[in-house]
Amino acid sequence: MEQETAQLIQQAEALFSEKKYQEIIALLTDELLNQNNSGALYACRAKAYDRLNNGELATLYADKAIQVDPSFPLLYLIKGNAWHNKKEYEKAIEDYNKAIALDEKNAIAYYNRGNTWKAKKEYDKAIEDYNKAIALDEKLAMAYNNRGNAWSDKKEYDKAIEDYTKAIALDEKYAKAYNNRGLAWSAKKEHDKAIEDYTKAIALDEKYADAYYNRARAYNIIEEFAQAIRDDKKYIALTNDREEYYSQIAESKIKELEKKLANTWYNEITELVSKIKKLLLFEQDCVTHYTGLSAAKAMILDDKKFRLSEGAFLNDTSEGRELFEYLNFSTIKPSTDRTVAEPFSEKPFIGSFVTDAKHDDLTLWRMYGKEDKIEAKGCALTINKNLFLSALKSEKSKDSTGSLQTEEQFTFYKVAYRVKDGQDTFIIPGDNSGGTALAGLMNELREKVNSLSVDEEISIKELLNGIAFLFKSSAYQYENEVRLIVQGVGFDKVIDKDSNPPKVYIELIKIIPALTKITFGPKVEKADEWAAAFNYQIKKDLKDSKIEIIISHLPFK
Repeated sequence: MEQETAQLIQQAEALFSEKKYQEIIALLTDELLNQNNSGALYACRAKAYDRLNNGELATLYADKAIQVDPSFPLLYLIKGNAWHNKKEYEKAIEDYNKAIALDEKNAIAYYNRGNTWKAKKEYDKAIEDYNKAIALDEKLAMAYNNRGNAWSDKKEYDKAIEDYTKAIALDEKYAKAYNNRGLAWSAKKEHDKAIEDYTKAIALDEKYADAYYNRARAYNIIEEFAQAIRDDKKYIALTNDREEYYSQIAESKIKELEKKLANTWYNEITELVSKIKKLLLFEQDCVTHYTGLSAAKAMILDDKKFRLSEGAFLNDTSEGRELFEYLNFSTIKPSTDRTVAEPFSEKPFIGSFVTDAKHDDLTLWRMYGKEDKIEAKGCALTINKNLFLSALKSEKSKDSTGSLQTEEQFTFYKVAYRVKDGQDTFIIPGDNSGGTALAGLMNELREKVNSLSVDEEISIKELLNGIAFLFKSSAYQYENEVRLIVQGVGFDKVIDKDSNPPKVYIELIKIIPALTKITFGPKVEKADEWAAAFNYQIKKDLKDSKIEIIISHLPFK
């Protein structure tokens, strides 16, 4: 029996070297495995399923192998991989720990555990494990690459580039390392170098869809629009999935860039809009969202995702109009029968926030912290902006490697407030010089828009809608409002048919991992009980939760 087992293992290893995993499974039948009851043979079949990315069966045979002989580190690596792929990261780490305990010099175990720490966004722990993997195997190119990814996530792009360069030196055909180094160059605004690396990745793998997508974004920035369109079309062709998020983004970009190529004025207005958005970027770490208790309960106790309504459905009917009033902009055009017709245009989806300093504010409790239309009975949820955006990008990513450019899709912006005092000016709270610069850009935008024909105005309505909700009257400047603007491309549009009129919204992510603070309004009844429920639910979801829970006692009248 031992001789037969040894021969089977030898056959399996030969097939592994040829990557013939299905043949290994066919060789090691259940009947044969049961007869031999060999941990090594069970391990071979588990390894074959692992190579085929069948985590369920890989785990099944790994467990059978462990029952016979629990001394194989590989078995715990296989189980860890399966847990990682199911996003059960704590269980994955537990199994990687077992593999390391059995073999402290197993570079792959440290590498895999590093990948899981990275997926958990614990980048320092990930880097520590990649360091250990590299110390054990200095030629492990993928450890340098993934350590580079962790440095990139920490926005330490020079260190990331250094690691990607080491990975490439070890493996000149490492297309992913070139792509990732391109992303780091893009983050450093060195777009020519980024394009060079994306091009090298494509030369190594002409079907590398992500590199085409990323190169398109870089070409767009340096205004090589024809090349960007070409790469976006290539990405769409390679993915061959019109429902895939990035394919929808690429399609949207193609339409936009074709307008830029066809119309100088469209390109000029797009550039002005980009400058305005850049000026209004919100840089602080945290933002606060006022909402009703029922909505907070849905997100925290019922595990629902954070929603954004389309701009058409915001509570304040004046929202989004201040910009168009300033621009003297209207797409209403007389029809042939002398009635007035206005073409419909899609609006972005809007998240309304305020600065962290406003998490417990009497006026905001009155305006937004309501439940059943009763003031101050709501809740204020404070989130870490960077954690929220990172989770949102991960939600839309194909995997956890961050191999696609997402920076431009999701961003928080400050709201600017218009002062109508005979000479239009704009206030950006806490940024006087920014307000002055904004006034100049807005004046330039108004001049450009006023020179357009009605048909040309119609074609830019959707573009202007992208910034329309970043402007309000100076009567609201005390709010210090912050906005998350999402165009909605690539998101499922949910129609709430029970409301009258029906409402449209999109779902983003679960909010608990990004929460830093919960504040209950001063008129919330039995606030201690609400706080207790939220506290224990959060601790179930986050073992190391440091979320602060506050019950407001402001003198609300």
